[in-house]
Amino acid sequence: MFRFLSRFWQTSVVGTFLAGLFFLLPVVLTIFIIIWLVRWIKDALGPGTFFGELLLQSGKVLVGREYEVVAFALGLLIAIVGIWILGLFVRTTARKGIENAFDAAMDRVPFFRSIYKPVARIVRFASGEQNENELAGMSVVRCRLGSLGGVDTLALLASPQTYELDGAARKLVYFPTSPIPMSGYLLFMPVENITQVPGMQVEQLMKIYISLGALAPENMPAEFIAGPKNIDDIAEIVADLPVVDPDVHK
Repeated sequence: MFRFLSRFWQTSVVGTFLAGLFFLLPVVLTIFIIIWLVRWIKDALGPGTFFGELLLQSGKVLVGREYEVVAFALGLLIAIVGIWILGLFVRTTARKGIENAFDAAMDRVPFFRSIYKPVARIVRFASGEQNENELAGMSVVRCRLGSLGGVDTLALLASPQTYELDGAARKLVYFPTSPIPMSGYLLFMPVENITQVPGMQVEQLMKIYISLGALAPENMPAEFIAGPKNIDDIAEIVADLPVVDPDVHK
């Protein structure tokens, strides 16, 4: 039966079609992801949104109100150039001093600071520009969802603080989502379901989520990879294999 199915797969019209489909599938999925990202950016920055109106109004100052499409494109170009100039300025000056001054200004806004501070911590931690003293408790962890044999997922321990909810010890864990890790969620996880992953950096965790898992083999800790880890391990396995005398089967 298996031989028949294998031959049908290799010779039939359906098998040939599926072979071509699976060959093109990575390209198609890549296009779908790009389209999804473009739509997400449009919903956040497109005309009719808060930021979109800012871009539109800044462009209208230069070209007038009659050319909205040109004004929006010009406003977007101004924003891109402005962000690039800001990045150039930050990279060539005392970055920490600017960040500290900006954070201090944001800290004076009562409601805004409660949202800005945790968001700034996550973004800087993901980009590798975190303050080590401030974010010493944030680390990559492996969380077990369910009992033994359940699902495991990689997440980010928000802080070393332990909370007690209904008599159970729990920690606050941030779960990123793919392909945009910043749009994740927070859960109070039982302490016994959390395991530290000391051999993994936050940048590696973010690469896995952004790539939809495609870059997992290159960024996972060595102990997570099944099978031989290096050439020496393979040599030891081969050396342990039984030697078969070819004359026995003659």
